[in-house]
Parts: sequence; structure tokens; C-alpha cells
Amino acid sequence: MFYSIEQRVENFKKFYKRENDRPLLGFFVESEYPLHRYPASKSLPQGRPLAPDDFVVENYLADYDSLFDRHEAAGGDFIWAASSFWGIPWIEAAMGCKIIADHNTGSIHAETPADFDGEMPEFDIDNPWVQKGIEYLDKISSHCNGRYPLATPRLRGISDVLACLYGNESFVFKFFESPEKIDEQAAKITDFWISFAKTQLEHIPEFHGGIGSFYYNMWAPAGTVWLQEDAAALLSPDIFQRHILGCVKQIVASFNGSIVHMHPTGYYPYAEYLPTDMLALELHIDEGGPSAEELFEVHSKILAHKPLLVWGAIPEKDLDWIFSKLPAKGLAVLNALDRKQLESGENERLYEKYIQ
Repeated sequence: MFYSIEQRVENFKKFYKRENDRPLLGFFVESEYPLHRYPASKSLPQGRPLAPDDFVVENYLADYDSLFDRHEAAGGDFIWAASSFWGIPWIEAAMGCKIIADHNTGSIHAETPADFDGEMPEFDIDNPWVQKGIEYLDKISSHCNGRYPLATPRLRGISDVLACLYGNESFVFKFFESPEKIDEQAAKITDFWISFAKTQLEHIPEFHGGIGSFYYNMWAPAGTVWLQEDAAALLSPDIFQRHILGCVKQIVASFNGSIVHMHPTGYYPYAEYLPTDMLALELHIDEGGPSAEELFEVHSKILAHKPLLVWGAIPEKDLDWIFSKLPAKGLAVLNALDRKQLESGENERLYEKYIQ
């Protein structure tokens, strides 16, 4: 279950072409909450808005090394990737939202501005948050010296940013109250998003001819970005298709590759994504959400058109279903394991059961 970097890269190249003879299986190690995952972030102040200077990049470099080493020790087919610290809501912060650390939940959230006037800022390379993102990438790149890939960080999507700016409830009503205004705002957020991601990519060096994929530990073709539209769950399919889908398609068309993150609760627009040029789709197995058996039809439809990554702390009953029922070609599974499971050798047992 331990393969060279070169072999894993070749396996991912086949995965994207849906030519892999077996599913790919890897392991996501440690907490999925950024402030719990990166010890350096424990010094972030709580109870006040964070500023770029609160993030001292040098303090995070040892955490990046540690996470890479732990994922390498877990084995499997994936390659851990670094990014600008993903706890930061980058787009929201760069657009002027206050961001607040919560060490109890392990997350940093962006606050809805009390004085939001509907105006959208233009992307500015000199924006302090944009410069902090660049600083992260340049210093990580210099520090790791090609040992592990870099990737774009979590950049929340157009509906996510609108939901933050207006608040979740008001955001939904805006599509009915002022559809033209919200289309104008969505277009400006899209331009901002594309400029931000392109700036990040300019500071991400190639790794074995490609780059990494944030959170998913996947090798990806150079120029690939990670995107999400979690707030689509608050919208109807009709509203998403009329006001947001065009923005997503513009983002997809602006990059060499894109991998979209989705949760299978509420409305999630996987069917709308299938005809696009997205590189791959990811769909969580969420605790308390639909089982792999209940998602079989969705998984099958995705795999008929696109590579599929299934992510989560996946119960063994679901793993049994996934590996016995779904076709291998274009299928990858990233299973989240806690430290106790790793210490008991659960990673080796699962890899032997499903792959070897």
C-alpha cells in the first residue's frame, strides 16, 4: 500500500481519464477543522476580527511538514497537498468581511457585514489578504522544496459569498426582490474569484507536471482549482440555474481544471455539473446523511460522465457497498481516519480488504 510519488501520479492520470483498473483509496489524517489541525493556529486571538498580520507564515511550516509526513505514513494512493492556510475564508476576507476565530469549533467564520451597501470591491493585487495568500505559497514552496505539492485553498463559491454578505435568510429573498442586482453582484464576485485563484496559481510550482488539490490530497493537472457552492442547498434548482450556474461555468472555463466539492444534503447541483468541463466531482458521505446505497444512483450517474471522489469518515458498511457495487474506472475514495484508528492499523486493514 506504499507507492512511489511517481506511481501515484500515474494512477491519478489514469483516474482523470477513467482508465484506472482499480479504485484509488487513501486516507485523510487528523482533524478536519483547521484550528485543530494546525497547532500554529492555536495562538490566533479569539473574540476580535483577525488581520493578515495575525497569521505568521513561518509558524505554520512545521505543521505542513508534519501533515505531509503523517499522510505518507498512512500509505494509500493519495498525495497530501499544502495550500495557503485553509482556515481563512479567503474570498470573504479579501472582500472586506470580518473573520473570527472560534477555537471551540476549530473554525474561522466570516461575519455578515452590518453595513453592507450592496457594492462589491474590485480585485486588487495589493489587497492585504491577497498578499498574505501569496506570502503563504511563496514561503511554503521555498520551505518544502518540491517534497509535496501545493494547491489553491478553499475558495467559497458565488452563492456562499452572497449568503455571507446578506445572511442566509436575506440572501434567499434577494433573488426575488432584486434579481438584476444580484446577477450584477454575482458577476462581480465571479470576476474577483477568478482573479484571486489565478493569482494563487501563479505562485504554485509544478509538482511532477501538475499541482496538488487542497483537502483531497489528489495530484491534479497544472492550473486546477477547487470550488464549492455549499449555499446552493438553500436555493431551488431553478434559482441556481438562472443566477449561479452561469458563474460556475465561467469559473470552470477560466481554468485548466476544476474539482467541485458537494454534500449530498438538500439540493446539490451534480446533474448541472455533469455537462460542464469540470475535471472531477467530489461527493461527501456525511455523518447522518444518505448512505452509499442511497447515493448509488447519483454515484452511478456521475461515474458515467466524470471521475468521482467519495470523501468522509466512511462507515465500513458504506465502503463495502462502494467497492462492491460501483465501477472502478474513475472512482477514488478518501477515507478520514482518526489517530486511534491509525495507531491500530485500520488504514492497512482497509487497504488490504478493498484493494490488495
